[in-house]
Amino acid sequence: MTQKTNTDSPAQTPLQEQLLVASPLSHDVKNAVLIVSVVANLIVLTTWIAIQVTSQYDVQLARLLFNS
Repeated sequence: MTQKTNTDSPAQTPLQEQLLVASPLSHDVKNAVLIVSVVANLIVLTTWIAIQVTSQYDVQLARLLFNS
């Protein structure tokens, strides 16, 4: 008689177990970076729209960019 081996779920090595534990942390870091990126992009977009719509800030913006 031959023994039946269970090949459906092989035993995990300690390194694989550590990677599984660290996985939620990597997802949290990824989500945090994406949220910060979206917020920064919204700030840039809002500023760009404000500059395009009104000419009130043209002099101040030119002074900021070109006069050190």
